[in-house]
Amino acid sequence: MKLSCHLRYNHLWGIGEREIKTSMDTWQITQLFLSDTGVHEVSINLSSHKLRCDCPGYTTRSACKHVNFVREKMDENGGIYPTEVSNRVSRIETIIASKSPESFRTLLINFGKIEVV
Repeated sequence: MKLSCHLRYNHLWGIGEREIKTSMDTWQITQLFLSDTGVHEVSINLSSHKLRCDCPGYTTRSACKHVNFVREKMDENGGIYPTEVSNRVSRIETIIASKSPESFRTLLINFGKIEVV
């Protein structure tokens, strides 16, 4: 199953229009990556729409293959990142996950596709 995380987060999981009020420092995970240096998370700032990663490469250079991967996918999909999750996740779990960045992170950890680049 693919969940579409719109760049502006207006249509999250197709539940209709919703505005998520956020502070300037609210980051939401978009993708998990498995790498030879560990498991890394790419997140998006919900107000500025900037991407960041917690890998050592991004920490030293402010750029990495994980952020590039997410940015390319978003560019290919008109600003939407197609988050893939298991078919085992229920509609109720996706609605709960839309309530906060922490809930969404938990959903991705439990049911999300982990990319390897």
